Amino acid sequence: MNCLFFFIFLISFLLSQSPTLSFHLYFCWRFRVHIINNLSLNNLVIHCFSYDDDLGRHELWWGEEFTFKIGQRAVGDTRVQCNVTKFGSNHITSIDVFTNGIADKHCCKTRQCYWSARDDAIYFSNNDKNWNRWYNWTSV
Repeated sequence: MNCLFFFIFLISFLLSQSPTLSFHLYFCWRFRVHIINNLSLNNLVIHCFSYDDDLGRHELWWGEEFTFKIGQRAVGDTRVQCNVTKFGSNHITSIDVFTNGIADKHCCKTRQCYWSARDDAIYFSNNDKNWNRWYNWTSV
């Protein structure tokens, strides 16, 4: 039993020498995704779905937020896609709000993925403070 404890301790110690690897292995499997309507004049209509789950259609007023929790799959890719529409307009886009790549590269530190629909584009943040433009609106 002491050998097993020592072995687990040794592996944990070695993994801790690689912050990215250890952080990912121990803390980076559960996330919260936020989609926020920051459009000035329109409601935001979203329909989100994954390979095996439909999160439904939601209409968000200005300042409202749709939030869900998700975990990465142990095998294969985890992906949640949303069709996002400015209500009453022909501006629509389809975006990936969660993939293993987004999670590993951008959300792992905070376990939060924020998406803000704004008049000019859709922005991403992992802390609800520092925003980057990720997707442009397309006209249909």
